[in-house]
Amino acid sequence: MNIHDHIQLWNQANVRVLDVRHNVLEAGERLPRYIFPVSAFVYAARGRGRLWLDGEVHYADRFHILHGGKGASMEIESETIFEYYLILYKAVLPQNCLYEFQMLLQSDNPFEQPFGFAPHDALELLEFVQCMHRDWSQTNGLDKLQVRGVFYQFVHRLLRQMQQSPEAISQHSLTEQVLRFLSEHYQETKSIESLSLQLNYSPQYLSRKFKEQTGLSPIEYIIKLRMEKAQRLLITTDATLQEIASSVGYPDLFYFNRMFKKYAGIAPGQFRNKHLPRQDQNSTYTNHTKKALKNSIVNQSSQIYTNYDNENHYQNVEKGDYTMYKGSNKVILSTLWLCFTIILSACAAGSDAPASSQSSQVTPSSTDAAQPSQTKVVSTLFGEVNVPLEPKRVVAVDYLGTVIALGIKPIGSSEMLIKSPYLDGQLADVEEIGDSFEKLLTMEPDLIITHTTKQEVYDKYSQIAPTVSVASNTFNSVHEELTYFGDVLGKETEAAEWLRQYDNQIAMAKTKVEEVLPKDATFSVFQEYDGQVFVFGAKSGRGGRIIYQALGLHAPAALPDKVMEVTYSETSLEKLPEYAGDYIVLTTESSLEELQKDPIWGSLKAVREGRIYLWGEDRSWYRDPIALLSQTKALTDWIVGLSQQK
Repeated sequence: MNIHDHIQLWNQANVRVLDVRHNVLEAGERLPRYIFPVSAFVYAARGRGRLWLDGEVHYADRFHILHGGKGASMEIESETIFEYYLILYKAVLPQNCLYEFQMLLQSDNPFEQPFGFAPHDALELLEFVQCMHRDWSQTNGLDKLQVRGVFYQFVHRLLRQMQQSPEAISQHSLTEQVLRFLSEHYQETKSIESLSLQLNYSPQYLSRKFKEQTGLSPIEYIIKLRMEKAQRLLITTDATLQEIASSVGYPDLFYFNRMFKKYAGIAPGQFRNKHLPRQDQNSTYTNHTKKALKNSIVNQSSQIYTNYDNENHYQNVEKGDYTMYKGSNKVILSTLWLCFTIILSACAAGSDAPASSQSSQVTPSSTDAAQPSQTKVVSTLFGEVNVPLEPKRVVAVDYLGTVIALGIKPIGSSEMLIKSPYLDGQLADVEEIGDSFEKLLTMEPDLIITHTTKQEVYDKYSQIAPTVSVASNTFNSVHEELTYFGDVLGKETEAAEWLRQYDNQIAMAKTKVEEVLPKDATFSVFQEYDGQVFVFGAKSGRGGRIIYQALGLHAPAALPDKVMEVTYSETSLEKLPEYAGDYIVLTTESSLEELQKDPIWGSLKAVREGRIYLWGEDRSWYRDPIALLSQTKALTDWIVGLSQQK
């Protein structure tokens, strides 16, 4: 979770609160699995209990916050009277927002991000939540409007806490750590001593704290997990008693029988017979099964709920009724994902050969066609990676134009890059991969190139093929970028030749510009939409890299150095007169006439006199080598053309 990125996206999003609910569970009561119809916050306001979010357990002692995206599942088991609020909301980015924000949303969506933690200023957040619930309960539309304002205040305070205490978000309480460990390892023979050693606590302290908060010792909790899993297997499968006993951690069948009878009051065989359907009671079998498993604390399989295409039409049930249903698509997707995981495991199992220890060393070749191809080691964001010397099936998830410039035709890329107007006629047979790892797997690439910085995404790519990940702002120049990927792809000669021709064309463009521009001329690179203004520096797209790097032109002296060093910075309209140069390169959907009529933009001398280059984000966003060369020609022609109009 990158809190800085999340704050940016919250600032850009259009948000609607769809419902605010309040519920109280009695001690020992269990909330069955509830599927979030949209994004949601859960605020535990009183009591103790365990909450499962997509199978991951959180322990709430008084105050606790959970967040999950659409489709996330939640279960709650209360230990005492347990009071909580549920806030359902929907957040979307405006269609005309920066492409950077759209791509950031795809890689790290804060509105879908699952997390949970105990807030350190809980009463402040509670006041906002109670205010939202009170106003939402009113029929007055004005009160509903206030809910949106209070929701933003709630999110602001929450993000501020997360920004100030990131370590508190990433670390779970001792009880949560023990709960998760035991839930994952309940079949294994784990002593309290080995568990306490792993968590760096004494056995006595760990047991005492765990029992204080759960009412059970770790051993008692394990027994409970095992017995309830055994009950489920007895009712829902035809497995033998020995098979069930072994699966829950009791290889000795007689000992299992003894423990089960002590826990359930009857022997395992009697329990199965009691809950199995008879021929004349098939219609009531489901009810018997549900009743027998009502209090299970082991994760259950997903329930079915109706999935509406319109996200704003979800089941708004009465207080306390949280059951939702989902159609067979969920089952199909789950089955496909299971198959995908099995295939990935098989792929991973077949690619465990040790990597070379030196960056240029080649693995031993063989005349045997079954032997792997020759490889070398390259440095990436996630460390050294073994890649083919001559990759044949490259998927350029990112850096598509760079790969094309080196003379390699990728087999796949992302939708946004394939739409580049600068690559028209060069993308025949390049397939759009979308966001589907399954599709990527079927393409059988031998190399994947991406700029993802998320470990979990990189790991999924790496299970499919060797993956080279380089963050998008790593390279300071076209030369750095082409040289690096020329080495990765075994195209060093092609990279050098392309850069030679590039330098020649840039030099000619620079000469043309110098001949017509005053030496003290200044340039600003902006983007505007919805009253927002962004300033772009020398590492950016939108013309920044061309104006300041390639053509060597100057920014206004008033522009802070830090603005020029980053890709972009948001600024206020009031700063425009100060930051505007003699010439302006502006990404916008507005026309020159509309800008000249605007009271702020129209006050700028460059706008009044027409020294402004206008283009849309569908052209200005791209900054790969091929795009930059084409953009340089267009901007050069514009500057030269202005001089000829005088």
